[in-house]
Amino acid sequence: MMRSIHKVLIPFLFILLLIQTSCSKDFLEIEPKGSRVAKTTSDYEQLMNAVSLQVLYAASLYQGDEMAAQQTYMDAASIRTQRLFRFEERVYDDDQLPSETWHLGSIYTFNKVINEVMQSQGGTDQQKKAILAEAKVGRALCHLYFLSDYSLPYNAATAATDLGVPLLTKADVTQTTFVRASVQESYDFIIKDLVEALPDLGPLTHRRKFSRIAAEFILGRVYLYMAKFDEASTHVDAAFAELDKATIPLALYDYNTVLDPNEIDSWLPDFGFGLSNYPLAANNAEVMYNLSMINFQLQQANTYVFSPETAALYDPMDKRLLLFSGNEMFNPDQVFPRGMRRYSASLFSGLEVGPSLPDLYLMRAELKARAGNLTGAKSDLEFLRSKRMPANIVAIPSSIAGDKEALVRFILDERIREFATSGMRWMDMRRLSVDPVYGNTVKYTHKLYDDAGNVVAIYTLKPERFALKFGQRMLAENKGLIENK
Repeated sequence: MMRSIHKVLIPFLFILLLIQTSCSKDFLEIEPKGSRVAKTTSDYEQLMNAVSLQVLYAASLYQGDEMAAQQTYMDAASIRTQRLFRFEERVYDDDQLPSETWHLGSIYTFNKVINEVMQSQGGTDQQKKAILAEAKVGRALCHLYFLSDYSLPYNAATAATDLGVPLLTKADVTQTTFVRASVQESYDFIIKDLVEALPDLGPLTHRRKFSRIAAEFILGRVYLYMAKFDEASTHVDAAFAELDKATIPLALYDYNTVLDPNEIDSWLPDFGFGLSNYPLAANNAEVMYNLSMINFQLQQANTYVFSPETAALYDPMDKRLLLFSGNEMFNPDQVFPRGMRRYSASLFSGLEVGPSLPDLYLMRAELKARAGNLTGAKSDLEFLRSKRMPANIVAIPSSIAGDKEALVRFILDERIREFATSGMRWMDMRRLSVDPVYGNTVKYTHKLYDDAGNVVAIYTLKPERFALKFGQRMLAENKGLIENK
């Protein structure tokens, strides 16, 4: 978001200038003061190629109800993550700017492309429209994460008056006044960008390039957050229709193979800092657009783990458990109590939270179940499960598969099993907290454990803390910004 716009954007623009200078002879020429750097259609394409949406230590990583913490290591964790885990009202000191503004530089770039590319030199009209469409998807995605940090969950009854986020449409580093739109206006803005982009987007050709399938996925996610399930289904189905058009591999990994140390394609061994053969983000066949949450910090490697309640959701033979470690880092003889585990598969490349095949299957399964298509929901869910565990435990019990509410709840638990410790659960908690049927699936407490597995502290989430506070410095440096309660 804003983050004191000068302090964030000016260094970012200098980096972009260096990138552009190395890519185009045009930038070797002396330009009149005040003229824009990018001129040709190729320049704007290079600007888009320079964007990398990677999130460092997102707030959602520490807020999900699947998480727990270890008392022995809590004092070593950063104060920010401790406050987030404790659901405290104040996350930052008065002189600090929030780090939940990682998307500001990217929004600036997207706005520059959106506002200028159609007037660029060279390039065909079709090429320009394609670049424009990709920038609109990027801007929409950044605003969606913006909302997830600083607004309350979408509630149709109050969305018109609940505070959303400023809608950033200008590439202007001098802007210092920001007025928050309503939650409804914010979602309308995001949907408009995505819908306008769809006709000019192509098939998936690269995991750092927005495609038609990624945009359809994001629209499905947006409508799911709004509890508009029919609209969500339309776009989730449209994403499935794009699968076969991808020009790069797009498929679910079979954990029965890649997490078997005896298989030639195994991701193992694990030398203590992640699975040695875990796929790079650019090669991850499950990913439609690479957006990673980086969660590894050396000083708090053993602090945050998934809870005993989360551990109980897994069958002991579920291969997804092999992505986690039950032993402390740097002290492998020490086992976390009560089944708690830390994520260990890919410490430095992060967890994928953007458009992905596992999420696509789980979204469609949930939407089918909510609509009463229990057979279809069961089929989608069991297909995913067949890639995550031995065949003898894949099947959903008939008592669950034949009961709509039970099946939806099972799917919501499957989302925890699939995305534990990634920050994805917080996004589900937000939408489910206002769900009239499944609101009770959200737990509003975090627990701190000692080495023996005893609870030594319990922290309670207040509903208003689904929206972070901006903090005093952010308010002081950005006129018109209204603080959350």
